[in-house]
Amino acid sequence: MKRILTLLLLMFLFVNCISENKKNNKSEIVNNTKQKTKQKTKQVKSNNKQKVGENTYVDLLKRTKKYADNLDFNLDYIRKKGLADKKYLAEFLGMYLKINKALKSKSDKESIRKRLEPFYKETLKKGFHNMATVNDKLFKKNSMSYMRIMWLLDQLGFDISFYKKELEKVQKRMDNHMKIRGEWQKAVFDFYYDYFNIKKPSVLKNAKKLKGAIGTRKNLVFYNRQQAYVLTHFVFAAYDYGNKHTQTRFNDDDIKYLKTILSQIISKFELKRNDDLVGELLTCQVLIGDTKTAAFKKSYKRLMSRQNLDGSFGAYEAYRKKVGNDAEFRAYLHTTLVCFETFVEFEDRKSVFGN
Repeated sequence: MKRILTLLLLMFLFVNCISENKKNNKSEIVNNTKQKTKQKTKQVKSNNKQKVGENTYVDLLKRTKKYADNLDFNLDYIRKKGLADKKYLAEFLGMYLKINKALKSKSDKESIRKRLEPFYKETLKKGFHNMATVNDKLFKKNSMSYMRIMWLLDQLGFDISFYKKELEKVQKRMDNHMKIRGEWQKAVFDFYYDYFNIKKPSVLKNAKKLKGAIGTRKNLVFYNRQQAYVLTHFVFAAYDYGNKHTQTRFNDDDIKYLKTILSQIISKFELKRNDDLVGELLTCQVLIGDTKTAAFKKSYKRLMSRQNLDGSFGAYEAYRKKVGNDAEFRAYLHTTLVCFETFVEFEDRKSVFGN
């Protein structure tokens, strides 16, 4: 009897051992499968934002156009999240303005207009023109973009007569708002007031003389990220955002200073891999015609190689963990615009500066 009980116990342990091994093997297979799937998903996302490396202007243009056309840009969604819809719309339209400048064929122009038509129709809705009712914080975020959108639509060939009438309704608030704006912002607003032939408030009387740190010849130590961005916007305003090849804001000494300081700031922020800021700074070099130096050519080629495979510029995958796919319009959109702008403006000026 004792021997039988022993045999039964051994059989039970044997069967239990086999069952446990099967369970462990199954668990291991499931875990391995999950791990492979996770790695595969990560790899797909990584490849999507992998840097192109060796690149040409023609390929860069094709990728950027494809990225813009595929971008999921939904104004209703942006508004519902309480984000600055006009800021992002200005960036979206701004990217297509540069694409439109780069592409010459009639079919390309038509495809761009077709892509932008729904967004233009948004500006024909009363609800879009809410600048009279938003709080001061959102007004400050959107006010420059509000005027910029009207400028962009006009540049892109859309009728802005309705938009002008809506702007007139908030013109007094816009004029009073100029009092709290910084120097570079006043310089940019002054540009829009001139473009639309709007009577200026007294605070903008001397806006054309404003130069910021360019006029005081600040050294490299002064230029943190914010001050570097400020510098670029003085240059953009002077050159009508690329529409002009000459300007009247800066004298010869200012341009000489810019040629020295811009390359220094670019080197500083290249080390930090800040493609967004480097793109704006390189565009400034292009606008002032400082494109023949070895330093410019090296930085230009480097930035071109940093386009992502999907056509975007930038590296915001860590930010994506916080905001999800909103990272495309909240981060990648602006960086793609300002980087792409460098190459479009350079190509546009080849015959002017003999690049």
